[in-house]
Amino acid sequence: MLLTKPHTIRLTGKTLRRLYEYIYQRDNHKCIVCGKWVSDGEIPHHEPCGRYKEDVPEKMCLVCYGCHQQRESKGGESVKQTCIDYLDQMYPDRRNKYQIPN
Repeated sequence: MLLTKPHTIRLTGKTLRRLYEYIYQRDNHKCIVCGKWVSDGEIPHHEPCGRYKEDVPEKMCLVCYGCHQQRESKGGESVKQTCIDYLDQMYPDRRNKYQIPN
């Protein structure tokens, strides 16, 4: 049995830069977890990360450096859940559209 890798959307150049600008505007330059200001130049966080990571607004949010570090650590479940809840609220059909696991 062959397993097929799902097609992922990965952007580059100006298109990726425009997506980042959109995410910054949508999230008002603030970390969606703690509300801290996020400067231009920090890369928006992908949720879910790993093999389901894609460059689409429905899977990206602004997270400050501190919250991102917490998200990537062993105790980061609360940050992860905050990101998931935020994106699910903004894009109610995103789980079906992108086949995001629960």
